[in-house]
Amino acid sequence: MKKLDLGKAIAATTKSTFVNNKLISDEQVKKNIEILEELRVFIPPLGAEEFSLLEQNIIKNGCRDALTLWETKRSAIEAGAAYPDEPIYVLVDGHNRFQICKKNNLNFSVQLMPFNSKEEVKDYMIDLQLGRRNLSPEQVSYFRGLRFLNEKTGPGKYDRTGHWVHNEPNAHAPEKGRTVEKLAKEYKVGTSTIKRDAQFAEGLSKVEPTLRNEILTGKRKIDKKIIQTLGRITDDIEPISTIVDIEKVVEASGLGYKPVAKNSKPEVNYEGLSVWTNNLTEQTEKVYTTRSKEDFDDLKRLLDEYGAFLGIL
Repeated sequence: MKKLDLGKAIAATTKSTFVNNKLISDEQVKKNIEILEELRVFIPPLGAEEFSLLEQNIIKNGCRDALTLWETKRSAIEAGAAYPDEPIYVLVDGHNRFQICKKNNLNFSVQLMPFNSKEEVKDYMIDLQLGRRNLSPEQVSYFRGLRFLNEKTGPGKYDRTGHWVHNEPNAHAPEKGRTVEKLAKEYKVGTSTIKRDAQFAEGLSKVEPTLRNEILTGKRKIDKKIIQTLGRITDDIEPISTIVDIEKVVEASGLGYKPVAKNSKPEVNYEGLSVWTNNLTEQTEKVYTTRSKEDFDDLKRLLDEYGAFLGIL
């Protein structure tokens, strides 16, 4: 199997649309950009320092890279829409740049790309992220898992060579086993790794977005196996917003996870203590500066979780 050159694949896709769409600066398009939460999960979160550095760079040098938009109709993202033919522009790539430009009233360019469904958009976004080099091991695992989950049942696929393909109306989605083997070969890992990646992605899908991003950026620490076990739970679960609640849900599931007994004496996790201390210090300073109820509630949540963390040492 010939190794895929993701850079060339994306370049081919972009080139095929560049001739007809070009880089545009239509203010009407910019004013009607929409962000779909179900697509935001395909964007790796930036830590506070990374975001600050990106913001400083864009303020100094401008937003040099165009934001990628999916030009489509309202019916493609909203079932039973009152105005199904209303043109909309969905943000596909450039979420952080868009946020920074809007915040600082900076100009930016946009580029339109054709997709036939949200599934194709998801495929493209996953490939785009996995082609980047600044992902943490957790983020790589997360996106490989998302790709598996998205690909095993998708009705029509972006073929990763710069073209879009569609199955026949009665065609069957690829079998789970074939998908696992294909991705394992592509990423040069074992099939068990891909399966664990899928469980990791499934588990994080049950976590509230803010906490999920903190886990993926390393700001909040939790054993990856706990998240994978969470992904194996088939019951409907409300989005979980704290580490403690994740552990409680997983423990109650009966799938094998057991917290460390309070009367046991495991090795003290000094690295974990340092992370918690830094989190509390940063949040305390934030509350002192903003004096907002939202930040105070976040501090209270951290203190509750810190107490639970200390309880297992």
